[in-house]
Amino acid sequence: MESDLLIQRLQKEAGFVLYRLPGTKTIRGVIDSTPKQFNRLQDLQGISNVFLFAPFIIGSHPILAFSSNETVECELDDLTSLSPSQSLNTTNHPTESYCKAFDIFHQETVNGHFQKIVLARSKTLSTQTDTFQLFLDACRYYPDTMVYLLHTPTSGTWIGATPEVLLEGNCIQMHSVALAGTMRCNGESPKLSNWSDKDKDEQRIVADYIRDCVRAVGELKDEWGPYSYQTAHLAHLKSDIYFRLDPDKMPELLSMLHPTPAVCGIPKRESLQCIIHHEEEDRSYYAGFLGWYNPNGDSQLYVNLRCLHQYDDAHIKLYAGGGILPSSTLEGEWMETENKMQTLLYLPSMNLTGI
Repeated sequence: MESDLLIQRLQKEAGFVLYRLPGTKTIRGVIDSTPKQFNRLQDLQGISNVFLFAPFIIGSHPILAFSSNETVECELDDLTSLSPSQSLNTTNHPTESYCKAFDIFHQETVNGHFQKIVLARSKTLSTQTDTFQLFLDACRYYPDTMVYLLHTPTSGTWIGATPEVLLEGNCIQMHSVALAGTMRCNGESPKLSNWSDKDKDEQRIVADYIRDCVRAVGELKDEWGPYSYQTAHLAHLKSDIYFRLDPDKMPELLSMLHPTPAVCGIPKRESLQCIIHHEEEDRSYYAGFLGWYNPNGDSQLYVNLRCLHQYDDAHIKLYAGGGILPSSTLEGEWMETENKMQTLLYLPSMNLTGI
């Protein structure tokens, strides 16, 4: 199998990224033992044809840019669909630190200081999982997501299967997505009428923000949504926003969009400071963005969701978050993060040895 030969080669490389775009069977790889590092999005001006891996807080960790000088690709044999019947490793009781942060974030929304703010957390598990096989499983079982496996000595190893487009297309037609609200489902996608007012409000806030950013530097063309969008066991509310953009404006738009209210909050600067001060730990590259960056051609950039960080041979750290509004409840938000973490925990090759 082509993928086996590719993996055998990449196991010897110090720096590489493998990725599979939604709806395709093609695995693409970029090999770069010393990817360039940037600390500001403005530094991307004039940069093209690179695979970017950016952190949640720009400057807290380097933006990695993998050069396209050496690329590889192979085809998957098959794609399938995963519909698990039960949860795995679900923790039903919020931790003390999560409860404390939720109380602070929630009160800020009740007081009117934030329209929305996102509270994230992580979970560390012991594992003997083969990360390459986990990547292949995610490619096969989650055909509608952007799946990636990335490793450098600087970042460590990251794997994700994200459903959320940040920015894609070319200057003639660019596309961004407002994705928010989460509902667990094992069958058909829920009807729009099944969504709560809380979920609808959360999604509207994200769409409004993206629309305003686009209008500031580009030309808004069309919008579809909101509508229910299902990926594996989760459904979300989604809107597709289409626009034109001068290629030279790409770094500026990225600076405005990232982090979007889907992973941060509104107002952006104040909610970001609240997250920095009150979340238990650094999000690192979780809720950052990644993907192919080519302002003069085609770009495909995604928000880094449904991901994990393997920081040594025996442990992984899973990340998830949820948007806090005045109508949010502690139990509801906690279970939303648990459900999101199941995305990678469900995969057949996930071999857990303890918690």
